[in-house]
Amino acid sequence: MAEPFGSGAAGAAAAAAREIAEQATRALTTGASGISRSWHDVAGGTRESAGILLRADHRSAIPINSAGRALIRDDQVVGGRNGAAYTTWLRELRVRGVDTNRAMSDLGTVWDYLRHDPKWAFDPERNYRGVVMFGSPDSGGAAVLANFVRDRGLQDTTVVFSGYADPGKGAMIPEAVRFRAAAQRVGLGSHRVIEDHLARNTGENVVNSLALLRRQGRDVGSIVGVCTPQHARRVWATIMKQGPDVEHAAMVTADVSVENYLRYGLRDDPSRVTPPDEVTSAILGEIKRLDDYPGEGHIVTQEVPGGVREAYHRLSETFRPSERRF
Repeated sequence: MAEPFGSGAAGAAAAAAREIAEQATRALTTGASGISRSWHDVAGGTRESAGILLRADHRSAIPINSAGRALIRDDQVVGGRNGAAYTTWLRELRVRGVDTNRAMSDLGTVWDYLRHDPKWAFDPERNYRGVVMFGSPDSGGAAVLANFVRDRGLQDTTVVFSGYADPGKGAMIPEAVRFRAAAQRVGLGSHRVIEDHLARNTGENVVNSLALLRRQGRDVGSIVGVCTPQHARRVWATIMKQGPDVEHAAMVTADVSVENYLRYGLRDDPSRVTPPDEVTSAILGEIKRLDDYPGEGHIVTQEVPGGVREAYHRLSETFRPSERRF
């Protein structure tokens, strides 16, 4: 049986991680002259504490097959078969008089629009010089990255893990560190890895990651972004706006239906699946951001098809889109 998190190695990990979180917070508030030094200090400590956490508890390991490939399919989503919250959610909606068949159909329409577009398909003829992993709560996305690097033979392409430790959510370890550790646990074969611990939002993910790649002498004309399915369209639009030297950005996400995503999540710990209500709000919030952000200079304009717009408005009568956060 694994130790309680407050004792033994796990307790030590928690204490170490809290200290690293405080360092990360201080780094985020320092002036430009102090960021570089703090970056390296925080990087070493966060990697060490993340290693302690991984060694202390292996219950959240992402499943892999005999070939070492992480298992992510629409019928076997990382996060395990934990559909109770989804079933309860549907039942509560029906009690409220919601037509759940219509709602799920509309949600699927919005979901597919957000995660698919031919213009950001991976082009094997291009020379991609960087892959950026956008941090999120869905740590199973690290397996998507590991599979992609392996399947496409991109082991010599620089991978940037981007994302900070959000003190507002009680995070102890930056997303960049957590995702890198998870990806390496499922066989990330990349020989060139960079961590960005400072990015607090999608815009900073893009700006920081591109700057780090350029600093390494990488041509960012063609890059790859890896993120959650609902985030793909906004990530692409942010890259194309904030990266004037980017000619093509390919987007890679887990190829799962919205129903399975709501039911099982994309986590390496089945007990931490986000409530379906919150996921639905986040999905709808993406449409609102696509409407608002071009005028504020954050992203390039994206056309929202009429059918998607109608589905969004129907869903907004039942669900509240998540609050704006660039």
